[in-house]
Amino acid sequence: MTAPDHIVARHATAEAFARFGTVYDFASGDDEKVVWTSGNGWRDGFTQKPLIGGSGHLGMTSGGAAPWHCAEMERHLGTEEAIFCADAPVVLAVAPASAAPAPRRDQIEAFIISPGQAVVMDRGVWHDACRGQARPTAYFWMAICGLGASPWVAVDGGPLLVLADASQGSAA
Repeated sequence: MTAPDHIVARHATAEAFARFGTVYDFASGDDEKVVWTSGNGWRDGFTQKPLIGGSGHLGMTSGGAAPWHCAEMERHLGTEEAIFCADAPVVLAVAPASAAPAPRRDQIEAFIISPGQAVVMDRGVWHDACRGQARPTAYFWMAICGLGASPWVAVDGGPLLVLADASQGSAA
């Protein structure tokens, strides 16, 4: 059996992302992991528990656009990492946490994170920097920084083309 030359991102849902971490859906207004409050002309929500364990640092990354070749990934053994959109959907490529020294190409999956969503990757989950679904896009992240080296390593098996949707396949 030949390994696929690309993967197509799917929308981040609690079920689809469960093996990598947690999805919070602030746009729906009914995520049970969120405490909802409202007042005169407003409604908000906040996570029932802290977003990550420990006092995290807030960061922002500017990523290019999908499609791209996922060639390197990193992981954080000492912290979860939360990712949430600044203004447009982003695509996150991940591979399962493992004891291996590098992520495996055949285990990479990709997810579209939409505005109003946050995903929290479990400790040790391999991940690439996000790319915009349709255009270069900035996004926010939260993790505990300063825990030592967080090396980017080559994907075992070589780069994998990540598409935001199936229509990009003809552009590859």
